[in-house]
Amino acid sequence: MKYIKTDITCRLDNLPWTPFHTKFVLALGITWILDAFEVVIVSVVLKSMAKSLSLSTFESSWLVSSFLVGALVGAFIFGYLADKYGRKKIFFITLFLYSIGTFLTGFADSFEIAILFRFITGLGLGGEFSAIHSAIDEFIPSKYRGRVDGFITASWNLGSVFASLTGMYLLSHLPEEKAWRYAFLFGGILALLIVVVRIFIPESPRWLISKGYTQKAEEIVKKLEEKYKIKPTKKECDIPIFEGSLKDALKIILKKYRGRFLFGMAMSFTILTTYYGFITILPLVITNQYNLPTSEIPKLLLYASAGGLLGGLAVSLLTDYLGRKITGTVIALLSMLLSVTFLFSYDIYSTVFVYSFVAYSFASVAYVSAMEVYPSYLRATAIGVLSVIGRISGVLAPPILTYLSQINYKYSILGLTFFWFVGFTAFFLWSKFGIEAKGKSIEEIS
Repeated sequence: MKYIKTDITCRLDNLPWTPFHTKFVLALGITWILDAFEVVIVSVVLKSMAKSLSLSTFESSWLVSSFLVGALVGAFIFGYLADKYGRKKIFFITLFLYSIGTFLTGFADSFEIAILFRFITGLGLGGEFSAIHSAIDEFIPSKYRGRVDGFITASWNLGSVFASLTGMYLLSHLPEEKAWRYAFLFGGILALLIVVVRIFIPESPRWLISKGYTQKAEEIVKKLEEKYKIKPTKKECDIPIFEGSLKDALKIILKKYRGRFLFGMAMSFTILTTYYGFITILPLVITNQYNLPTSEIPKLLLYASAGGLLGGLAVSLLTDYLGRKITGTVIALLSMLLSVTFLFSYDIYSTVFVYSFVAYSFASVAYVSAMEVYPSYLRATAIGVLSVIGRISGVLAPPILTYLSQINYKYSILGLTFFWFVGFTAFFLWSKFGIEAKGKSIEEIS
């Protein structure tokens, strides 16, 4: 593999926080809010959508599954394409696909058409994940990377709250057969507006270097330095130039970075199984155990989202202050212990809030820890594969936990606890043998 010696990556890390970084993070990080909005809004309007289209319960479930299948395909395909053709091209294409898919869902008049549009929506949103995370990790100065990734991940809960409130408003002010359509039309228009916001964003200089386009990378960094009057640092490092295929990239990930990939698998598994598992058994199992009416479910979900947002913001700061290893290990352990409290809690509202404050914040340290450890030439590909693993795990978790609940309530809770045990074990081992990335550049880590 060829290498290029350059000072551009060190100059990127030498930049202070600027208005450009703020606009950059807002323009790309909103993907997490859109992702949460899409997941939750479907849950809110699914019943009225099924009634309007005369769908059976089985057909209705496929409206969710087709989105997840699309996300799986999108994460893998667009992850590789983001490494091959660049971050900027891909996150425009994926956002456009998401916008069109969710907008057209509002016009669906049959089961088959609805399934197609939900698949296209998932294709775009799944592809967004790989390109966006890669671009953010590669552009943000190393001293800010942990908290920025954490803040963005925590914003998922903001999207969840927004979707819940949007769905509640539309269902209370419009007939059911129109409310669900307006929900999807609104989501599509919102995403399309974000395309305009992203026009100013440059390509990732680190990706440009990895493809040999050093002059273009130099122009981007120099423009920022001149605009904000930053004196360039002279430190240089060697950047690998990758010209292989998808097969070659996968070989490197599975051989050279096997330990990191296994850790990333455990993180992706834990985040998605615990989240989708919990939001499924909360309304279907836990509320029945506490004899709560259906009308209380939105309130509990808001408690969970609020707790997750606050916890995620707190953990975002800790990742750069204490480090990834200690923060992730402690959060995973506390989440595992708190999940058991659903077996004997007397106040379900406070239990949900406290559990979510800790458990929902795990993603703010786990995602950055699992995704910043790869070189730029294959980062998006690795993230795409990890996303596929996580999505599959997330699909399987709800039926597993609900099946266990039919045997005995405590088994479903213990199943949730086991999911957390996987994450705790992985982070504990990572804290012993892995890399502490706190304050380090992408090149130092990878």
